[in-house]
Amino acid sequence: MRLSVDNGRCRVYGICQQEAPELFRVSQSGSLHYTRSVPAEFAAKARQAARCCPMQAIETVRRPPHTPRPSQDGNGAAPRTRRHRPQRVVVAGGGLAGLSAAARLRERGFEGELVVVGEERRKPYSRPPLSKQYLSGDLRAEQLALTTDESVDAHWLLDTPLVSLDAYGRSVQLRGGERLPFDGLVLATGVDARRLPETPLFSDRIRTIRTLEDAAVVQHAMRVARARRLVVLGGGFIGCELACTARRQGMDVTLVVHSTPLLRRALGSRVGEVVGSIQERAGVELKLGTGVDEWRDEGVGLSLRLGSGEVLECDFVVLGLGGVPRTEWLRDSGLEVSDGVLCGPTCHAVDVRGNTMPWIVAAGDVARWPNTRFDTVPRRVEHHIHAVEMGQHAADSLLRGPGSAARFSPVPRFWSEQHGVRIQAVGMPGLADGATVVEGSLRKERFVTRYTRATPRGHQIVGAVAFDMPLELLGHRDSIGDVLAGQPPTHTGKV
Repeated sequence: MRLSVDNGRCRVYGICQQEAPELFRVSQSGSLHYTRSVPAEFAAKARQAARCCPMQAIETVRRPPHTPRPSQDGNGAAPRTRRHRPQRVVVAGGGLAGLSAAARLRERGFEGELVVVGEERRKPYSRPPLSKQYLSGDLRAEQLALTTDESVDAHWLLDTPLVSLDAYGRSVQLRGGERLPFDGLVLATGVDARRLPETPLFSDRIRTIRTLEDAAVVQHAMRVARARRLVVLGGGFIGCELACTARRQGMDVTLVVHSTPLLRRALGSRVGEVVGSIQERAGVELKLGTGVDEWRDEGVGLSLRLGSGEVLECDFVVLGLGGVPRTEWLRDSGLEVSDGVLCGPTCHAVDVRGNTMPWIVAAGDVARWPNTRFDTVPRRVEHHIHAVEMGQHAADSLLRGPGSAARFSPVPRFWSEQHGVRIQAVGMPGLADGATVVEGSLRKERFVTRYTRATPRGHQIVGAVAFDMPLELLGHRDSIGDVLAGQPPTHTGKV
């Protein structure tokens, strides 16, 4: 196998070094070095690094002839004997998590029928660039296609909405009344963009960005219709990244956020204030601690009255309010879907009576499960790398069965870029009750912050966040979930 890296895409986040330190290395100067010719024993790690690359900048090319071999699992061990041998596996969802599950099933030697049902007309593509490189025109639609698993032997049912699930009868109903029986099912339907109840439903001037088609409409407004005044509702990563992209296009941008400061839930107040300073310095107007009380379409633009009484005039509004799990088709299935598909630690779905479903697993944004690295509380995680890893683990668990499957206890990892500043995180900083700057300084906007919380066993490390320090963050990944010995840490202030 040979490796190549597109330097035009690579932002040196260092995810590849985390996945394959034998092949990739971030130098002290911040440049990426890698092995072009990959030894056979590291081929699986190279493919995983390519799948997890935030910018999809890594390409792996196999040397012919190639004889597929079952890859190793995350612990470096060959798969154990499989208890459950389904003849047909249906993957419900045509996104990254579904693709990862399908590819893993084939890697593990599953030779039965594999059917992937996707609601969009396209095969899986990379979604993170939708609010960044695609919106700005740096990447075209065809460049978003995921190519790391092109060889998956599956029957693709695209543009095919799922209507219902008979969990105990083992079949899904498709649009038109067709029933598709299965022996094993992977639920990976993802999320829909969240909308406010009071938001006008049919205004062409109010959009979300969840799919490529959504992003194309917003791109047209920004680049062709020449909208000049943009309001972004929501202060999460999507909202902040939209603001960055729009400012790069020369637009006047206002961020309206119900909470204060920006990214408070994800990064805490102190670090969120740093993000706010970066946004304001770039010319983004912040309206924090307020929302929209009234919407008016004036024909040539929108008029928004905020809770503070202020009125904003704009050409376009983009909602960046997070996601809602795509579980409406599962409401009568018998599964617990109150906030995504509830799963046990192995990714097997759980029904409303608390029973584990051996023939159903879930993965990606739609799945809610207990990550026992932290505690036993089921939570959802919406990140690119998480979709890759959970899709793979769900496939393993489906083949092995609940009695033999391992617990899924990853270290979540996510990233963002705010006006040229790289933000990287490991763990779940949102669980913390305290934070400490362990390298660099907040004032210089170049630092690593460690997040902890009090537990009966002591102060547990639950996360770490780095601003423009990718190499320094690498050493913190393996400590996530550990309990600090000795005295509790000295916090820099409230999280």
